Amino acid sequence: MKKGDLVRLNPDDETISRHLQTTRGWYRASRPITSQEREEWYEQKRKNIAEARAAGEDTFSLAFDDAGESRLPPTSVGVELPLDGIFIVERARCRVQLTWGNPTPGMTKVLDTSTGKHAYVKRDMLEVVK
Repeated sequence: MKKGDLVRLNPDDETISRHLQTTRGWYRASRPITSQEREEWYEQKRKNIAEARAAGEDTFSLAFDDAGESRLPPTSVGVELPLDGIFIVERARCRVQLTWGNPTPGMTKVLDTSTGKHAYVKRDMLEVVK
């Protein structure tokens, strides 16, 4: 598999075959959030805290989680890919940070040709379209 190849989700892959049986034709892949999405999240958080403060409500649960740690924005968002879709490989081999921990290796960045959205999928879950 290389950049520019057309790929699809491999129906023989265990995860994909499970999705074929249990979902409505979609696989939920992920991508990191953009800096604009992060800023929008923080702006919404500030707005919610200001509204709660103006209403005389406690704002602790808006700013902190149950352990007293600051609420942080998500690091990734889900992208629904059709199980029968054809995708273009943008990066065949990459590591991407989808959580707060270390980057996830063994990923492929694909472009959904029907929606124009980018997503990261495990490399072994894809097969090249001949």
